[in-house]
Amino acid sequence: MAALAHDSKPPLPAPSPARGDTTDARFLSLLGRPVQQPQPLGDYLPARRVGNVVYLSTTPAKLGSAITFPGVVGRDLDVAGARTSARWAALTLLEYLWQELGGTLAPVRQFVSLTGYVASADGFHDQADVMNGASAVLIEVFGLDKGKPTRSSIGVRHMPRNASVGVDGIVEIARALTGRSRPRAG
Repeated sequence: MAALAHDSKPPLPAPSPARGDTTDARFLSLLGRPVQQPQPLGDYLPARRVGNVVYLSTTPAKLGSAITFPGVVGRDLDVAGARTSARWAALTLLEYLWQELGGTLAPVRQFVSLTGYVASADGFHDQADVMNGASAVLIEVFGLDKGKPTRSSIGVRHMPRNASVGVDGIVEIARALTGRSRPRAG
């Protein structure tokens, strides 16, 4: 199966980054398209804030609800293709965070933890190499001190909807923002 292009028109335009906020500018530059509204693939929240910690649900690389890098790594995708999938999964995860924080990543104090799930063919053992793609995005956006998380790279037999890679995360923000995570219409 071929990957969907990430340059098609998503439903939600990205606001301009705040003046001087290079984190937002780096994220928007890497994304290279308007930020999408989170569209979970099931009955769950894409993000949940508890005080100054944000928990981000597992997401694959996707446009809207369409998986963009389907397949099993080591069978349908090689390590380089899977690393690209992990990069886009991390960018999708940051879109969840962007929306949860009101259209900015400025409140992020540190990206605490990243867990990656790699749909792996029998005998495939390079999950950590695949997940370097996701870690690289976090470091590119937030810098080494704030963006380099603790990490787990887990090989699984299958992923929901035939995704090749899925990532979730835990993020510390600078302050407890007002309001609570709640389901969004859409």
